[in-house]
Amino acid sequence: MNIRKSTTESPSLLKKLSVVLVLMFIAIQLYVLSTVGTQGERVSELRDRQAEVKIENEILRARISELQSTTEIRKTANEHLQMQPAQVVYVDASEFYVAAQQ
Repeated sequence: MNIRKSTTESPSLLKKLSVVLVLMFIAIQLYVLSTVGTQGERVSELRDRQAEVKIENEILRARISELQSTTEIRKTANEHLQMQPAQVVYVDASEFYVAAQQ
């Protein structure tokens, strides 16, 4: 009689175990989907921010190139540093008599 009792209890236990496993599987799937969903939003935000930073970098590179131009350097030297272009005077040595050449 004990043998029959254990076989009749096995299908019931198997059903309960199956239901528990299915419920656990569903719960894990919901957790994974909600986690992936929120992480997907975060990834999307990061990609948007990355695109913005790339644009900002291009703008800054253009500004750096502009500031490195000789025109901009002269303008900054004149306006902010009160520097003036050098006044170079050239002397033509052929106009002068040099005694050492005689």
